[in-house]
Amino acid sequence: MGNCSPSPRRGRPTSPAGSPPLRRTGSSATTAAGNAASTVAPYALARSPSVSVSVPGGGEAGQGEEGGIVRVYGSDGCPVAWRLRVSLLYKAAAPVHFTPSEAAPLGRPVLRLSASEPELCGAADELLRHVDARFDGKPRVAPPERPARASLAAAAAEEVAEMVRLQHRSAERHLEGVAAKLAEMVKKGGKKAGKGRNVVEGAEVRRLGKWYGDAMEVMLEHARMEERVLFPDIQRASFPGVCDKVQEQHGKHLPMMNGIKEDIKTLLTLELGSPLFHEVLVNLSIRLKALQDHTKEHFKEEEKDMLPRLEGVRRMQREEGSVSDKSNSGWASEAMGTMEMTHSKLFPFFMTGLMPQEAVQYLDLVCRCTSNTRHLVSMLRSLAERLEDANPSIIHNNPTKLYEHLLVKSP
Repeated sequence: MGNCSPSPRRGRPTSPAGSPPLRRTGSSATTAAGNAASTVAPYALARSPSVSVSVPGGGEAGQGEEGGIVRVYGSDGCPVAWRLRVSLLYKAAAPVHFTPSEAAPLGRPVLRLSASEPELCGAADELLRHVDARFDGKPRVAPPERPARASLAAAAAEEVAEMVRLQHRSAERHLEGVAAKLAEMVKKGGKKAGKGRNVVEGAEVRRLGKWYGDAMEVMLEHARMEERVLFPDIQRASFPGVCDKVQEQHGKHLPMMNGIKEDIKTLLTLELGSPLFHEVLVNLSIRLKALQDHTKEHFKEEEKDMLPRLEGVRRMQREEGSVSDKSNSGWASEAMGTMEMTHSKLFPFFMTGLMPQEAVQYLDLVCRCTSNTRHLVSMLRSLAERLEDANPSIIHNNPTKLYEHLLVKSP
């Protein structure tokens, strides 16, 4: 996951059996960090992963606030440091406070879980396992122990299937979030509040349009990925009926999606609270519910009929010699590479549609399948910026409420 080569440090390496050795470092950088503890704005911290994270209640008795500080030291261009930063944000069970700190002069990041514990320097997976061991509860941020697959084809197919399923879950939840917001607006009824103020405001309609527009972009890009990367290989593996049915459903969904987008634009031109505004709002809610039902059924059919065939498709590719035995992540990487908007501008939006455990699973896929280090750092940084701006209770309990919260706070 990026090129973060270790620098020599004094200390005795300790690690579980079979794991890469961890280096326990000196505390000079940490002391400097503790002396600079003052609150700064989240947007300033998002520029660099070299910050301190204070987790209330995280320290040992008698140590005060200093005992509950988790520190990550690393270079701004190191994806491992950014992944640690994002993982700590997902892991937090209470509000997280950031304080500035000095960066350790390392190519590989250093992690310190509390003032009473030594600094740790090692591989990303090992550091993440220490985060899990130190902070109980979900989500588990370290990559799961994956069962041994019967073949390399099975391993590659499972990676692609996991990617597709998680993309489905994000799209489903965002449609649910838009539908819930619409239902709330319909319930207000377009009536006028005291002093002539409309209950449904123009800002709500604009935010609804952005939310739906982003969800539509992700869904369309996901469909194009399937049509460009997966369907041609499935067709060649003698499963044409499956693809024909799925592509037919893609064609039916597009007019529905475009129609809803136009209805939202129409709402913006109408007088707020008028009978016509309320009528369009009600019709929009009905159409969105129909799209939501169709999409959910479509994803269910894909996961039942298409994904189990991927292993046979990959086996055919290997027999033809079109892929290397060493390219386990090549198929998932190719699929992810076609989703440029989802994995750049819309990455934080996409991730807010996943529950924390799903989110860290998708992050693991992204980190294993993205060879461009600068692009990977950009993705992780953009996600950290959004997570830093939210209460952890929202992140843990309702992902689409997180996006609605961030929409309200957007300029």
